Order: sequence, then structure tokens, then C-alpha cells
Amino acid sequence: MGPIDVTPLLPPSISSPPWTGRTKRIVGFLAAGAVLLAVFRLSELLPIVSVSIILAYLLTPLVNFIDNRVLAVGPLKQRSHRGIAVGFTYLVILAVVIIVILVVVPVLVAQFEEFGRRVPALLRDVEQKLEISLNEPVTFNGEPILINNEPFIPLQRLQQATGMKHVTDIINLSDFDPVRTTQSFVQSLTGPAFDVVGGALTAVINLIFLLSVMFFLMRDGAIFADRGVQLLPNSYQGDARRLLFELGQVWNAYLRGQLTLAFFMGIVVFTIATIIGMPNPIILGMISMILEFIPSIGSGLAIFPAGLLALTAQSTTVPGLQGGAFALMVVIIWAVLQNIEAYILVPRVMGGSLNLHPIAVILGIIAGANLAGVLGIILAAPTVASLRIFGQYIYGKLMDRDPFPTIVRRRNKSLFDDFSRRIRSTGVETRISPQIREWLGVRRN
Repeated sequence: MGPIDVTPLLPPSISSPPWTGRTKRIVGFLAAGAVLLAVFRLSELLPIVSVSIILAYLLTPLVNFIDNRVLAVGPLKQRSHRGIAVGFTYLVILAVVIIVILVVVPVLVAQFEEFGRRVPALLRDVEQKLEISLNEPVTFNGEPILINNEPFIPLQRLQQATGMKHVTDIINLSDFDPVRTTQSFVQSLTGPAFDVVGGALTAVINLIFLLSVMFFLMRDGAIFADRGVQLLPNSYQGDARRLLFELGQVWNAYLRGQLTLAFFMGIVVFTIATIIGMPNPIILGMISMILEFIPSIGSGLAIFPAGLLALTAQSTTVPGLQGGAFALMVVIIWAVLQNIEAYILVPRVMGGSLNLHPIAVILGIIAGANLAGVLGIILAAPTVASLRIFGQYIYGKLMDRDPFPTIVRRRNKSLFDDFSRRIRSTGVETRISPQIREWLGVRRN
């Protein structure tokens, strides 16, 4: 029997020459085209993937707290327990969901059913009053306005222009179904990713897919970001980390700030609606909270359902307050709340992270609605801000300037200076910085 060869088995060597610059460009374009084609063909998965990324990003601070504070003692101190921390996070979420289902949902369902029963009568009343108003001649200084020696009656002009006999033929508000609208809103956030299965099984598969993606993002999000940066040339890795840092600032401030504003405005609206005797205060609070996620115009839209509801209701706490006077008071209160939010709360909660003009936000909302429905509307503002960051970087490189120059902010001389300074220095940065470092793999020098 001959000697045994113990030489380690080596892999075959690469014999091809290095790629030329032209070959690299061709392969790069082909790879980018393949990625774009895959994204286009799998576009139905994008809504649920986007929701999972957002939820994982929002829950990462809780995972960090459990990982660094709760599990960093005892026998697990010297071990990696990131996955266990994610599991505990799921248990916390499950406990909160169970409490909400047992305590909040029954009250919310009862309020929603009452609101649903009230809406058809409310809309019919609005239609009748609108038709009566439009059927009256338009006057100026007590005299009717004449066109071709005939009084100008808006309803008659609409009938001549459209061929319809009644306002309800033009604007049929009675067909509005709040339950169906809510279902459409929820379905638009997940998308028909598994529409071929249908029914309850679709919801189960979507939920499993959502939780699975969230689990790996919360556990390995920083690793994904760091590996992506390492794929770039060494000279551009610092640029990539800076871009990720700037994007993290935008999305972190927007998502957490928007959640803070939504919950705060929902609670404030519920409290005020209860004090002034509005019907269905919980529903009004929920409407205000949901509309807060529409940038710039959402809080203004919340005035309309509150005003319409007050128009046909009577206050339960202020005797004799009903109809037009009640609606006018509600509109004024809601408008004051909107201005307080816009000029006091938003600058201190959001800061200058987005730095977008309202026109840019509104155009982004329109584009987002066309491209991704409800989810596109909600994410319009941070998406536009992210595009601005990329544009700022490209412009800086083209013009040989620093893409992200250091801005020295002028000290605010207002009465809220000390309050806002302490929030920025003790609250916002303390919460934001660990989150960004964890997700982006950025370490302090």
C-alpha cells in the first residue's frame, strides 16, 4: 500500500485576464438593468417590504435596549444575544397588541359603528342643504346678479352644463362607505403580494413574510449596511457612510417625529372633542391621527369631517350649541390646533431634517399617490428629502464643492430658545445617534 497524499486540496486558479474598463461598464449596466427589471416585475412585493423596513427601523431602539441593557447581565453577558433580543421585542409587541384588542378595540368598534350609522344621514343632510343653497339666486348688496337679464342660479347652470337634474346626480355623497374605505386603506399598505392564494390565508402569509423580513432586518440591519458599503471602492466608502448617515437623519427624524405628532394630535383632538361635547370623539381622534401621516395638508383635512359632524350634531356638554354655530366653533378650534402644530410643534419635533418647501412636499404627495397609493403619500416627504440629499451630493461632486458643508446655525432669540435647545441637546440627539450608528455601522472616532 503506497503512501497517503496529505497535500491540501487547493481550488483551481483563475486564468482570465482582468476586465478592461469597457467590460466593467458593460457588466455594470447589465447588472443595473437586471436589478431594475427584477424590481419592476416584483413591484407587488414593494409595499409589504417597505412596511417591514419601516417597522423594523422603528423597533430597532427597543431591540437595542433589550440587547444592551436587559440581556447584558448574568449568563448571557459574554454571548451574542441579538436574536434573543428580537424575540423579546416580538413578545412585547404581542403583549401590547393583546391589551389593545381587549381594552381599546371594543370601544373603538362601538364608536366606529355609531359613526358609520351617522355618516349616511349626515351626507344626505349636506346634499339637501347644498341643493337648497345652489337653487337660490346669487345676490350682491341684496340684489340678484343678472346674466342675460335672468337671475344667476348655480343649480340651473350646473343642470344646463351637465344635463343632471339634482346635485346628487353630480356629487353622490351617500355612496361613501367608511368601512370599505378603511379596508381599502389597510390593503393598500400590504399590496396583493400573494393574491393568487386569496382569503384569510393571504393575510397569514403576508403576516409571516412581514415578521420574517422584520426579524432579519432588526437582527442584521447594521451588517447589511456595512457589507453594502464594503462593496464600493475604498475611496468611496467614506462617501457612502456619510450618505447613509444623512439619510438616517432624515428618515429617523421623519418617522419618529411623525409618530409623535400623530399620537399627540390624536390625543389632543379626542380630549377637546370630549370637552366640547362632540359625538364620536374617539373616531375624530383616530381620523386626526391617521391624517397626520399626510405631510403638510393632512392636519388641515381633519377639519372637514369634524366640521361636517358638528353641523348636524348637538353638543352634549354646552346646552343649546348645535348646527352652524357648533360647526363654526369646531372649525375655529381645529384651525387653531393646526397652526399650533405647524408653527410650534413641527419645528421642535421634526427640526430642520427635511428642509423642504411645502410646494416640493405637495408635488411629492401627488407623485407618490400615482406611484404607490397610500404608502406613497405617507412616504412622500422623506423620499423627496432623500432625493435632495443625493442631488446635493452629485452637484457637489460636479462643482468640486463639499456636498455637505458644515452649517453654523444662528442662535434663536425667541422665548422658546432654551426649551428647544435642551430638547435638541438632551432628547433628540440622545435617541437618534445610537439608532443611526446601529443601522449604518457608523462608529465614533
